[in-house]
This record gives sequence, C-alpha cells and structure tokens, in this order.
Amino acid sequence: MKTIEGIQFLTVLEVAQRLGVTPSSVRTWIKQGKLTGKRIGRNYLIPEHSYKALLDFATAPAEVRRAVSEA
Repeated sequence: MKTIEGIQFLTVLEVAQRLGVTPSSVRTWIKQGKLTGKRIGRNYLIPEHSYKALLDFATAPAEVRRAVSEA
C-alpha cells in the first residue's frame, strides 16, 4: 500500500490478491468503471476507499447489486 498526499492506494496486484482474482480482472473492472483507479505511468493505483466500496457492493444483498448494475 502506498500513501500519496494522505490518501492510501493499493496496486492492481494487491487488490487482486485480496479478492482472489487475477490482476487482469482488476484492470478490466477499472476500465468498466466498477473500480476507480488512477493510471500512474504504466500502472494503476486504486484508492483504498474505492476498494472498500467494491467490498461493500460485493457483500450487499443480490437485489441491491442487481438494481445498481441495471442503473
């Protein structure tokens, strides 16, 4: 985890390892707008609050996830 101007960021690899998915999946989620990431050079940094929001969404009831996905 890196801290820049008081904001904590995770790398694509860190998010992938924490979620048990591939780094490619994390990059796809960023491109689809499901996860916020900032491109720094060739790499993405994901704000910790964006990662936590994804976790909150993942643990939400199915009907809430469906409604958000359809909006």
